[in-house]
Amino acid sequence: MNSLIDNSNLILALPEIFLALWLLIFIPLGVYSGGSLAVRQSYFSLFAVIGLLGTFLILLSGGYKATIAFNDLIVSDKLVVYMKSLVLVAGILIFSISERYRSLEKLFIFEYPVLVLFSILGMLIMISSNDFITLYMGLELQSLSLYVLAAMKKDSKNSSEAGLKYFILGAIASGFLLFGVSLIFGITGTTSFTTLATSFSNMSLNQPLLVFAIIMILSAMAFKISIAPFHMWTPDVYEGAPTSITAFFAVVPKIAAFAVLMRILFIAFYEISFIWQQILIVMSILSIFVGAFGALLQTSIKRLMAYSTISNVGYVLLSLSLATSIGLESSIIYITIYTVSTLGVFAFILSMEKEKVLLDKISSFSGLSKSHPFYALTFTILLLSLAGLPPLAGFFAKFYIFRSLIIGDMLWVAVIGILGSVVAAYYYLKIIKIMYLDDSEELLNINSNNYIKYVLGFCAFLVISFIFFADSLIEFCINISKAIVL
Repeated sequence: MNSLIDNSNLILALPEIFLALWLLIFIPLGVYSGGSLAVRQSYFSLFAVIGLLGTFLILLSGGYKATIAFNDLIVSDKLVVYMKSLVLVAGILIFSISERYRSLEKLFIFEYPVLVLFSILGMLIMISSNDFITLYMGLELQSLSLYVLAAMKKDSKNSSEAGLKYFILGAIASGFLLFGVSLIFGITGTTSFTTLATSFSNMSLNQPLLVFAIIMILSAMAFKISIAPFHMWTPDVYEGAPTSITAFFAVVPKIAAFAVLMRILFIAFYEISFIWQQILIVMSILSIFVGAFGALLQTSIKRLMAYSTISNVGYVLLSLSLATSIGLESSIIYITIYTVSTLGVFAFILSMEKEKVLLDKISSFSGLSKSHPFYALTFTILLLSLAGLPPLAGFFAKFYIFRSLIIGDMLWVAVIGILGSVVAAYYYLKIIKIMYLDDSEELLNINSNNYIKYVLGFCAFLVISFIFFADSLIEFCINISKAIVL
């Protein structure tokens, strides 16, 4: 018992410990705080951001040396630190762009930032996990918080429906995961990722039960990442949930889920890659085209972004299906660029309001280039990046995905992915056409919140200037991938 609670173990888990203690302070502070609701909201958001900043600084101060602690339950290396950093920075930015929205929707309850912090704590535990037990603990802490956040608008039928759908389907996915893990434990006698890698290298692998277990685990993870055919919840939850929570759903949980999936595939299941490669290829191609064609008929910007997310995560899964270091590098590059572009898009969506009502219809953006050229220009840049047009960052993200597929002798898969990207470009260009070519009957009252402007402008700048620091980021991602590929 004493060996479990030594200084090295505690130091490795210090970011999670700090955030958990911060939440223990936050809860009574929210319960017993006084003053007006609006003032309390700003204080709560600031307190949450300070907690995330503190966690981020502690994380960076811990270094990047590969270390395993708590009897192989958690791990830290360059990939873990980087993915945690993305989660924390994205969480801080979403708090900054959602303040005005919370005022409009009267979401003054302190549970909002508390639940977001609890979900981020779960994600940090997930990313650190080196065992399916730790993974499940972090996954459920994240998921239970997200279920409540989706249903946060108690007076909205759509929000309640979104929370209920997410909860029911999420519970089924968790059952799939537990069932698959129990089968893996029955076959190998362990749930540790590193021990599983050794076990699979020393045993007969032609067991139908093993294949079934892998399918169960991948199905559960596919639900969390919105991969087709386990994407059914995504459009309804994105549309029904509060928009600031939709922005959170679209970015932060995806980072954590992919970080975990990388560890599962490239460490625990690397020796049996011949089983999961074909499964991932089918799911990724299906996801790309379900997302691309599903978005074509959407009139709601939130539903369109839901299908866009489904399509984009398909490209990441496509590169992971190679089971090579090049595929892993490409997926890390894509996740980084996707995070920046999607954060910028939701900063734009959260700024679109009319008579203090947030706009959701794509047709509402007509004539925006004439009334608010800054917003139209930055949104156009971000959409073109998501479409993969050169010389923006999104082009390089998809280029490295297709390059890795060609190097891995999967040219036909790369061609299919390019076709899906061409289809997806249509609905992005359609939005740009509405902003620049369609006439609006009346001007929009754009939210001029400085934080939103800064985040929107900063994301657009990163997307444009990526070509100048692309080599540095690519080298950085290659260096990170070496922490996991042996």
